[in-house]
Amino acid sequence: MKTERFIYNLNYPANEKESCELEVRSLFQFDLKGKVFFETRKVHPSVSPFLKNRLEIIFQASTFSEIIESIIIAKIAAPDFMVKYVELEKDDRRFKKRREYCKAIGLIIEGFPCYTAPKNTFGITFYKGNWYFGKLAERSPYWKAHNKKPNAYSSSLDLNTAKVLINIAGNGDISKRLIDPCCGVGTVLLEGVWAGYDITGWEINSKVAESARENLRHFNYDVTVITGDIQDIEDSFDASIVDLPYGNFSFKNDENQLKIIRNARRISNKIVLVSSEDIREELVKENLKIIDHCKIGKKTKGAFMRYIWVCDVDQ
Repeated sequence: MKTERFIYNLNYPANEKESCELEVRSLFQFDLKGKVFFETRKVHPSVSPFLKNRLEIIFQASTFSEIIESIIIAKIAAPDFMVKYVELEKDDRRFKKRREYCKAIGLIIEGFPCYTAPKNTFGITFYKGNWYFGKLAERSPYWKAHNKKPNAYSSSLDLNTAKVLINIAGNGDISKRLIDPCCGVGTVLLEGVWAGYDITGWEINSKVAESARENLRHFNYDVTVITGDIQDIEDSFDASIVDLPYGNFSFKNDENQLKIIRNARRISNKIVLVSSEDIREELVKENLKIIDHCKIGKKTKGAFMRYIWVCDVDQ
């Protein structure tokens, strides 16, 4: 039987479960029930810190022999290919025989296998009573090189959170224009351009702005970083991503944070905020409609909690 669906599988640390669930709601518009799900929307795993694989289903069958027969009848062909078994369940007893399954499929695909740098990767898996065969897309490890950017601060967002913020802001629609109006050294900008978005950065501190530019040049990314105050931005964007500064003042007593919020509201239709405290009441007072939110738990002792707020702007 031929289908046109995708199987995704996830992996996330316990302290990032809520941010993973929020990302899934943003990209796929449903509430996550487990680490494996079927979807019609096509999203590449490399844009997410949590998506491991995406299997584009070509054939589904109740037995492995039916999968083999379907591949033979369809005369599946590909140059420089590899076949991998995708383990979706912990207790998948078939995983021990994965080499046999992959070899059986490899022998009937027309073309030459390649085990070092395949141009085409096929996946085979068994999940909840059915076999699935299709084209496999895996998360690229390259984005982790962003951790080695030339300039960083201890208070900078981690890459996982930056990637999640991009997916929440853009909902996977790379036609949307994004802005980080307080971009710091550009951690969010790196993940935005990696995902394919038109994203702009603003930074009031000239030295920090140049550090962001240097980070982007290091990876040959073409992103505009403007030195200036958020209140001077005249353009408009689909979404703003703002990591609010934190320090000795609470949000309600920090006029700088309020200024940032009010200007982000002025220049964008949607705001994705990161805060170090619960600012729900203050956001409502600023006429922002909170459409989703989550907490990112502490990863290590001494770390502080972060909150992510997704707000629609009521113009």
